Amino acid sequence: MGYLAAYGVVILLIIGIYSFGYAAKQTSLLFVLLLETIVGLVLILPLLFFVNGIGLTEIFAMPTQQNWLWLGAASVMGFVLGNYFSLMHIREAGEKLNSLLSPAITALTILLSYIFLNDKLAALQWLGTLIALFTIVLFLLKQSNLQAQEQKSKGILSGLATVICISFTIICTIKGVGNLPFLLAIWLRLFVAFIILLPVFILTYKNKYRLPVNYLFYVAIFLGVLAQTIGAAYLWLYASFKISVSVFQIIVATLPLVMYAIDVYIFKKSKPSVFFLVTAVVAAVGIALAML
Repeated sequence: MGYLAAYGVVILLIIGIYSFGYAAKQTSLLFVLLLETIVGLVLILPLLFFVNGIGLTEIFAMPTQQNWLWLGAASVMGFVLGNYFSLMHIREAGEKLNSLLSPAITALTILLSYIFLNDKLAALQWLGTLIALFTIVLFLLKQSNLQAQEQKSKGILSGLATVICISFTIICTIKGVGNLPFLLAIWLRLFVAFIILLPVFILTYKNKYRLPVNYLFYVAIFLGVLAQTIGAAYLWLYASFKISVSVFQIIVATLPLVMYAIDVYIFKKSKPSVFFLVTAVVAAVGIALAML
């Protein structure tokens, strides 16, 4: 079930990426993030009550100081700073080079999980990890069309900051969950993010901010929260504890390959590529070895 949950995360992340991607084009990123936290907090509350039997008073009584410390750090590092630096990197280096951060996050997370979580991989699993990551990076480099050197040099610091923030937030979340139900851990992360984002939004709000009135914007937010903020986050925690953080991250690192396949075979945005098919097969072999 852990492997099935991992592939479920990939599917839900794709839905979330397209949904939030549409929403982000309609207004400011800060408003999208704030709305995501609000909708997530509201939707999870009834789930906590009916699924976990947790009332409003227990939400703040159950977490220990350690839970708050680690989950708060995860919220600040990932949801706030991680998204901020990722947006900065996209602006400076472009979306294609930004996609290269995915396998880098996986590689650093595997190293951090080995150090902080005592996550162990056998020799054959390490071989599979290297094969999978190498082929994914090779594919992404091919897609970036090897842009000019001055363009590639842009966004190095913001890209590095994104990789570090996202990788550390994964470790902080795993250490912060403890005995808490996964839904409660997700809710607490969103709550901390909301406390940070709300005053920032109020202080920086200007009349020139364009608040969308198109109902599709709010449908996209709702769908993105269900798929990514709640669904993917829940399955991510479940899979990480079932099959280890390292193996799970290797599977999720295939996200760019899956999205490329969707663009080619579903949306017909690109023509089929033999290079892509070969890359996908080799990456699948590496993942299979890592799952042994």
